[in-house]
Amino acid sequence: MSRERLYVIGNGFDRYHGIASGYQDFAAYLARTDRTVHRMIGEYFSADAQFWAEFETRLAEFDADQAVDYASQFLDDKGYGDFQYELEQIGTGLSTTLTAHFGDWIRGLAIPDGRSIAAPLNIDPSARFLSFNYTPTLSQIYGVPRNQVLHIHGDAADLSAPLILGHGWERRPEDSLNFKPDGPDDDWRVRAGIEHIDDFFAATFKPTVKLIEKNRSFFDSLVDIREVMIMGHGLAEVDQPYLEAIMDRVDLATTLWTISVFNDLEERRALFGAFGISPHLVTYKPLALF
Repeated sequence: MSRERLYVIGNGFDRYHGIASGYQDFAAYLARTDRTVHRMIGEYFSADAQFWAEFETRLAEFDADQAVDYASQFLDDKGYGDFQYELEQIGTGLSTTLTAHFGDWIRGLAIPDGRSIAAPLNIDPSARFLSFNYTPTLSQIYGVPRNQVLHIHGDAADLSAPLILGHGWERRPEDSLNFKPDGPDDDWRVRAGIEHIDDFFAATFKPTVKLIEKNRSFFDSLVDIREVMIMGHGLAEVDQPYLEAIMDRVDLATTLWTISVFNDLEERRALFGAFGISPHLVTYKPLALF
């Protein structure tokens, strides 16, 4: 029976276990570790009170025009190389450097011992697991064999594995400032500089379709799943293709779904209800009651 159960694990699962794994925690780490990148985030994104709560989605809202305006002060006959350099620094800082800091932070998070958890959850370690977390929480606290967990965005315990961080907006060539009718002229210096902006969007794009295809054998194995437990996952738009990949394979007429809630029942009903699953097959309850 346990092999007919799939757990879908999100960041709320780690936070339930006392792990400081929220993006707000990463923001505090970044402010201590690299003030330059932290400042860039404030300057080139609409970093309002909700920014870190929606961090990955908001990476698609990079203000390219503001970055170009800033770098344009270096665009003169003597400093054309500085224009490109400044845009490269911004693009690299907000992609490669940011991701490197993210990996260091994730791999430095303390995972508690299972015996220290006051209210452990009822987890079946012989089931199957799709984890959106990078941490080895399932293995360390619940004894789930690592080969039963697909860390779809990377496994922090594998030091050689890349950790995937990013938004879900797949940019088209015509979205580049180099293609805008009112964009840069034929000045090759401007075009070369803007290529660094394009590189940023490419580096921070989360390739969900490719990741599903790469892990097709896992998703195809879900045809016999009869129960899906979604624990601590926010159902964010960037991750919805993975849920759709599950739904494409299970029997939607009979599969039972249990969705964790955290003071947001109606919002969760609306988000998950959009998938069209019959309401009588779906249960919503706090994570502590799983």
